[in-house]
Amino acid sequence: MHTHTLFYPTRTALTMTVCLLALLLLTGALSTVAAQKNFEKLTRFVQTQNASEASAKVFRAGRDFIGEENWKGAVEKFQSFIEQYPKDAGIDAALYWLAFAQFKLDRLTEASSQLQRLLKKYPNSNWADDARALQIQIGSQQGRAVEPSSDDDEEIKIVALESLFRSNPERGLAFVQNMFKPGSNASRHMKEAGIEFIRRFGEEKAVPLLIDIIRNERDAELRKAAIETLGRTGDERAFEILVEMVKTSTDDDVSNAAVFAISRFKSERSHPVLFEMARSAKSVEVRKNAIFYLSREGSDDVLDELMRLYASEPDVEVKKQIVFALRRMNTPRSIAKLYEVASGNGDVEVRKDAIHWIGQRGDAQAIEYLIKTYDAETNEEMKNQIIFGLSRTNQKSALRKLMEIARHDKSLELRKQAVFWLGRSDDPEAAQFLEDILK
Repeated sequence: MHTHTLFYPTRTALTMTVCLLALLLLTGALSTVAAQKNFEKLTRFVQTQNASEASAKVFRAGRDFIGEENWKGAVEKFQSFIEQYPKDAGIDAALYWLAFAQFKLDRLTEASSQLQRLLKKYPNSNWADDARALQIQIGSQQGRAVEPSSDDDEEIKIVALESLFRSNPERGLAFVQNMFKPGSNASRHMKEAGIEFIRRFGEEKAVPLLIDIIRNERDAELRKAAIETLGRTGDERAFEILVEMVKTSTDDDVSNAAVFAISRFKSERSHPVLFEMARSAKSVEVRKNAIFYLSREGSDDVLDELMRLYASEPDVEVKKQIVFALRRMNTPRSIAKLYEVASGNGDVEVRKDAIHWIGQRGDAQAIEYLIKTYDAETNEEMKNQIIFGLSRTNQKSALRKLMEIARHDKSLELRKQAVFWLGRSDDPEAAQFLEDILK
């Protein structure tokens, strides 16, 4: 950025320059909180879908890859969703998360193209604001000028607040405290920035100030932001407060934010609490989140504890989350357990999830297992899931199994499914097979 731009006489030039500066400063300050909030928003959206629909399964797989930070897998899934279900209600969300994953892979031009498509076709989408924010970030990395928006003044104020913290932390803290007093007209966005600046610049005062916001703020989103930020301080004083919150709160959003914050601490402190929440929290969503954060570590101790929970757990949703954890841990032992679940005689929905994650692996062992399991399986829902798994790989053995099913399976519905997925293959052998059927 050229410094003489600041002296241009027009307000637009000044605004564009300061907005770009705002972006560069805020990227480090708010990216972690924003990413967590957006993933929670994505998860809430997935929970509103009909999980039995084929489109929802593809979308959920993309969401899971985002959670695993498997950006290539997410790109593949969301591209597949957009191609297969162009009229689905989730198409705008898929466009945003496709762009997000491409952005993470440094495929900036492709990401920008998807965002432009989203904003042009779905200007009132719930993801439009997120798309505009990501578009600005991409523009800054590409060295493009950033168009000013109606939020310019607020962004300038945030830059000014950070500058105040850098020059005089005491005055910055006092300003943020006033923002949270009754009668303040500060926006939520401004307050979220203030919460992050407390963590970055507040030093010893950060923890008590964040706790005060958590206890007194009425806005649930701001309380969540403060709880998550409290966990990111790494301050041992915060740990017991977070444990108290997660055990006593009747608000799932608060409990989930506290679980996330606790997961940021070292495993010897966080794991006992997370295991307790996974076993006994009243909310299924809180239990699932505790399992999710435990699965970030692929240790044998975590795996053993999760399998003990699996063996005693009656709730199907919790069991399915443990199955996802096995895939996410991705160790030889956890993958072996995944195969055990798929081959067992447990709940069909849980076994279907295990089959799904095995299919996502796409290696020779997985394909061989799916083929053998299909022949031995009697449940049609399971067979349908195996067909889907076979369709997600480019392995010739999987393609030929789909052809065999399409030709000879006793079930008309399963034969139709095999033909459907063969039609989505780019393999010339699949195209020839379909032509032969039509003769």
